[in-house]
Amino acid sequence: MQNLNDYYYFVQVVKYQGFSKASEALSITKSKLSRHISGLEERLSVRLIQRNTRKFAVTEIGQQFYEHCLKILENVNDAENFIHNTLQDELCGTVNISCPVALVEFPIGKLVVEFMQQHLDVHVKLIATNERIDIIEQGIDLAIRVRHLPLEDSDLVVRGLDAWEHVLVASAELFKQNDIPKNLEDLTKLPSIGFNRPKHYWDFRHVSENKVEQIAFQPRLKTDSFSAMKTAVLASMGVASLPRIFVKEELKSGQLIELCSEWKLPEGVIHVAYASRQGMLPAVRELLNFLIERFKNLDNIK
Repeated sequence: MQNLNDYYYFVQVVKYQGFSKASEALSITKSKLSRHISGLEERLSVRLIQRNTRKFAVTEIGQQFYEHCLKILENVNDAENFIHNTLQDELCGTVNISCPVALVEFPIGKLVVEFMQQHLDVHVKLIATNERIDIIEQGIDLAIRVRHLPLEDSDLVVRGLDAWEHVLVASAELFKQNDIPKNLEDLTKLPSIGFNRPKHYWDFRHVSENKVEQIAFQPRLKTDSFSAMKTAVLASMGVASLPRIFVKEELKSGQLIELCSEWKLPEGVIHVAYASRQGMLPAVRELLNFLIERFKNLDNIK
């Protein structure tokens, strides 16, 4: 890429019809300006300005090159104005978000719709996936993720949104034909529901004693959808680990029962990852701030 300053200097020389007036307008010496033009001619292997006459003259090819330079500098100016206007103007453009399938159902899907209703010129591409996405390579602005503590190291910026308590639940109807488990081992006697993954186990930590246990299980239903899990649990198809926020009303009404409450499951830490706030488009930054604020009061979303 050649130095655009040389193109700019050449345009000014032609515009002011001479080195003297152009050097005054640019506040640089005539000799420095002349060196820039000579260097440009040497690099292009062509004469742009005639120097053997008393009257300033541009060669024929120099005049054509001048027209091209004007277009180049105009495009550069338009590009800079685009950046300035994009960073300053009202919210618009497309925001690319990736999110686990279960969280698209609630709350991300509803939050994105709410945001778009407030900002009509913003478009959103919401990708529901449980695969780990390369944010930079795949052009993702915001990646919603769920991990257990501690979070792994990353070159990305990571902002916590919430930490969801998970509870082991089953339908009260299930225990008309099965005994309520008295200990963790009894859980293996019950049908279960789990995520679509190769291995299945629940990690438990006792609430008052320094004890941990891991219970393996073979789910009858495998799904990445919290809604499908909840529906299956309510239909007495088995036991499942679900975020308390998903089942709090059913627990309150007695439709669902929390099992082995003296043991706790790991919290699911919901966070958003992104490359950097620097250079972030206003729509992306506004949606990020919106999600952070709305996650503080999810009870008003359902």
